Amino acid sequence: MSRNAFEELRIQLRTLSWLGVLRFSIDFEKCLVRENASEEQSAWLYMMGVVCISCCLIIFSYYFPQHFFLGNHNNTGNCYALINIRSCSLVTMLVYIQLYVQRYRFANLLKSMLRFNKISESRTESGTFGFPYKLHLSLFVFCMLNFAHGYWEAGVRGTTIPIFLIQYGFSYLILGQVIVLFVGCQRILLSTLKHHNKQLVKNFKSGKKCRGFYGIFRNYSEVVWLCHVEINHCFGLLLLPITGFILLITPSGPFYLVSTIFEGRYQQNWRFAFMTLTAVFWSVPWVVLLVLAMDIIDVQKEANKTAKILAKVPRTGTGLDRMIEKFLLKNLRQQPILTAYGFFALDKSTLFKLFTAIFTYMVILVQFKEMENTTKTINKF
Repeated sequence: MSRNAFEELRIQLRTLSWLGVLRFSIDFEKCLVRENASEEQSAWLYMMGVVCISCCLIIFSYYFPQHFFLGNHNNTGNCYALINIRSCSLVTMLVYIQLYVQRYRFANLLKSMLRFNKISESRTESGTFGFPYKLHLSLFVFCMLNFAHGYWEAGVRGTTIPIFLIQYGFSYLILGQVIVLFVGCQRILLSTLKHHNKQLVKNFKSGKKCRGFYGIFRNYSEVVWLCHVEINHCFGLLLLPITGFILLITPSGPFYLVSTIFEGRYQQNWRFAFMTLTAVFWSVPWVVLLVLAMDIIDVQKEANKTAKILAKVPRTGTGLDRMIEKFLLKNLRQQPILTAYGFFALDKSTLFKLFTAIFTYMVILVQFKEMENTTKTINKF
């Protein structure tokens, strides 16, 4: 069993375990994923802690909303900031609950991935698996520094800035790690499919179309089933609230830019340039998560390659013929690898639509802001 493909995935699973989710005992040699009573209790305590803290923050923001107001925002901006912080708490709480409820399904997915992992020993290929993880942690540090400076300049109370940083930082960490785990699973399964494709070609060219071919094709079909079914069950419902929250919070960067830079609050050139960079990169970490979630590996391309191979296999009148015909029929349907629990497909076309929605949402916010400023100006006269 090759361990290279799971070296980076181990680090991701360990990070998620530190965050209190997917706390499993994994034996990579024996392909076993266990969950004992102490780990289940620990995961339950983590979940209850997150639920309690999130509920307390939502209640606190309801009774004391002025603590979360930004000094350079009007009522529209402050209302938007309150919606964001409450939505952030709610989505984080929902993700923890879903991960706890679905922990056994995730355990079965990891066990199946370990069992079907037949990736080569190539270090160059396996090394690319860790890039999303490193990118996410780098953006996490950048996000915290940028938010700390931005909220300080926005006139947020000194006692409230740590609340913003802890809430957004923790949420970005856990939501990002879920997306990174999804991307890692996709890449590992794709590498497994490529390996089986090579084995099918090798077996077909050598003329061994009996037991060996049957075993390889059966394993290949099960890996495809993991890609189309199990991945959807594990991550589909998780990515739905995450995508919705990113769609909600992404316009905060452009709105911050409009509320600070374009209002002429900073006359010095260096402060103007520095605040412009702060506002421009305000939403970049969240946008990167959205791109990672949507820019998924297209397993359908590998399935098409397999279909071309199987179409050349001569029929023998055995059960293998029925398996091949069934696979070819499914391949014609062009099923998406993942949907957000059936609401929309997670692909590049959806990413474009989401960016369009974000731009529209941003324009609406700016229009409300300008309407409020105009109303205040008229009332002065």
